[in-house]
Amino acid sequence: MFGYLRFLLALLVMLSHLDIRFYGLNQGVIAVVIFYILAGYVVSYLYTNIIPKQIKDRKNNFKLFALQYSLFIKDRVKRIFPLYLFMAFSTLVFILITDFGKPHLTTLNIFSNLTIIPLNFYMWLDNSILTNPKWWLIPPAWSLGTELQAYILLPFALVFPKIKYLFILLSLSIYIVANLNIIHPDYYGYRFIVGVFFIFMLGATLQKISNSTQTKFDNYFILFILFVIFCLLSYVLYRNLEIKAYLLETSIGILFGVPIIYLLSKIKKTLPLNSFLGSLSYAIFLSHFLSIWLIKYLQIETLKSMFTIGISIIIGLIGVLFEINLLKKCRKNVD
Repeated sequence: MFGYLRFLLALLVMLSHLDIRFYGLNQGVIAVVIFYILAGYVVSYLYTNIIPKQIKDRKNNFKLFALQYSLFIKDRVKRIFPLYLFMAFSTLVFILITDFGKPHLTTLNIFSNLTIIPLNFYMWLDNSILTNPKWWLIPPAWSLGTELQAYILLPFALVFPKIKYLFILLSLSIYIVANLNIIHPDYYGYRFIVGVFFIFMLGATLQKISNSTQTKFDNYFILFILFVIFCLLSYVLYRNLEIKAYLLETSIGILFGVPIIYLLSKIKKTLPLNSFLGSLSYAIFLSHFLSIWLIKYLQIETLKSMFTIGISIIIGLIGVLFEINLLKKCRKNVD
């Protein structure tokens, strides 16, 4: 069922970038927060259920952790980068052929765009390749930078309880301070891993609960976070404090995302197209800005949103087929 949810979330992100809003809320932010929870869920599942089966030698704890960690990072790199690089290259070809956005290439911005993580720090590093409008190749990829940073940190939190408690405490504290406008609310309350790591841990904890491997801390952790987020949102609204960033959206993403993912995790029946829609959702997430720019370049005004969605799905399908064929070739080479 998570494939269907991912597909819906990708569409919500795309609609937000088409300037479509629901009740004045940025539904794209809500979708990204739920993506964070899902990412934590998947990491926990991979790290505790899939990867250990690939390891035969379990005698040395340090070597075991190092091996699990390396296998996990390789898995995430294979999941994230092939399709990302395909979409980035496709976008680069488009802007170079059409001169859309007056592209400007430097070693730094090419490196930033290919490695993804620096895109999360666009406020300090100039990663832009387009100059008008000023964008990098795949604008939503800043959140992939946050996600990759979470992948680097999550195994440590899953294996070492003291690190988990420390990371959660720091992350939640920074999120609260940011949304009280003491530090930058947008950066530290939504974009930087230091303020959202606890959201990934919500997903990891949900996976343990759905797998009946949770500890007492895990049960209380979920309830505690939901309570804190509810209290923070209530306090800000009651005091009529100015909301400068995305407190409403991130709170909704957490308060609704947690029960939604928990309920979906209880559905054991796999529906048709679940895996395919999951792959297509990532492709749509990566391709929809290319579609927006293509529509703008062609100066299509009639049914602009519908054409953008349709083109994004078509480009996404091409990307998924590319990824499938690439993985098949890689497996043949290994065999």
